Amino acid sequence: MEFILGQALFLLFCFILSCFLIICTTRSRRKSFEAAATPPGPPRLPIIGNIHLVGKNPHHSFANLSKTYGPVMSLKFGSLNTVIITSPEAAREVLRTHDQVLSWRSSTNSIRSINHHEVSVAWLPPSSARWRYN
Repeated sequence: MEFILGQALFLLFCFILSCFLIICTTRSRRKSFEAAATPPGPPRLPIIGNIHLVGKNPHHSFANLSKTYGPVMSLKFGSLNTVIITSPEAAREVLRTHDQVLSWRSSTNSIRSINHHEVSVAWLPPSSARWRYN
């Protein structure tokens, strides 16, 4: 009887400790993410982020979300942080001021697995000498 009680108390202690650690790490991540000056956006779910808000017609979902959070908003799809721009004026401003940052294309794992990102002009950053040569 004492052995079972000891195991139950140990499991309860482990459960409370793991809940405490999860809460502490999510709060610290949230504070560091918010400190990065990201645009406003809806609250996120722990694993899937905001992917549940998109639905079958993303353009309608983004238009509805922009009524609440403005023309520039931040969404998280899984582990990918995304900035959504829904107005032409904001898009013009972002493309004028951040053109070098936005011109880089991220290559997928399938492209990297066959080293296609090193030889194809489509995946080279525009600031590289190889892109200018081709």
